[in-house]
Amino acid sequence: MSSSSLPSGVLAASLTPLDTNGSPHGPALAEHVNILLDNGCDGVLLFGTTGEGLSFSVEERSRALETVIESGVPPNRLLVGTGALALPDAIQLSTHATENGVGGVLVAPPFHFIDPAEDGLLATYERIIAGVDSPDLRLYFYHYPNLTDVPVPFPVIETLYERYPQRVAGIKDSGNEWDHQDALCSSFPDLQVFTGSERHLTPLLRAGGAGCISATVNVTAPLAQQVVRDWKTDAQFASTQSTLTELRTRLSQFPTIPALKQLIAWRHDRPEWTRVRPPQAPLDDDEKNRLQSLHETLWAEVDQALA
Repeated sequence: MSSSSLPSGVLAASLTPLDTNGSPHGPALAEHVNILLDNGCDGVLLFGTTGEGLSFSVEERSRALETVIESGVPPNRLLVGTGALALPDAIQLSTHATENGVGGVLVAPPFHFIDPAEDGLLATYERIIAGVDSPDLRLYFYHYPNLTDVPVPFPVIETLYERYPQRVAGIKDSGNEWDHQDALCSSFPDLQVFTGSERHLTPLLRAGGAGCISATVNVTAPLAQQVVRDWKTDAQFASTQSTLTELRTRLSQFPTIPALKQLIAWRHDRPEWTRVRPPQAPLDDDEKNRLQSLHETLWAEVDQALA
């Protein structure tokens, strides 16, 4: 059984602020991570899908991670997306993150070939585990078939966990199918199973899952943490979960990354937060106008949860 140091509960799939050159702005990212940890997050995922991770080079991701850790963020509260199209890059990123003491690395399956064989998926993850070659590695599978078109099959997880029980630590399921998440919890009770959506936070916790790793937690962390507290204390959680689900649903009407960055820019009067790296694009005027109507409602709910 893997002794993961990554906390359970509420994790934000962090956005990545950019500098004037369009590269990750390490100090601004460190500031954002510290704010998230101070306002309801148990941990933070860096350079996942929401963090535009695959748009950045190995050097950019490594340098920004070092800056975040140097700011005082406990590395064991960080999960780092280390997926890459080139296998040596995934190994290099995973090695760097592990050497810096992070709580785990999140690795999507290779998706640049159609319908890869299970043996190929197994070989990919085994090459990463062998390449990192560290007892400190904690590997999390990233199941997001709507994005990658390549699921992480149960037999792959089972085989790798049997072979590397001290290295395989968990799964992030962003597939948004509750039956699949429920089956992961029952099939792998010794692994941390995270949902990619706050919509499923309460049912996942009831099923024995670890919590959520979500994009919208960048702005809804206090509400998500209240749901976890209510579940732990057997309090009445329906109202907070309902509010959280409604906000997630309303936010889903917008392009996720630029919309969340726009909300943070408005919240902190930091227009530089709206920068994205292509192929992402800032919101157009119509999208901004529609998002503005949600802006005040969202932060009012967040402020009430913080009070």
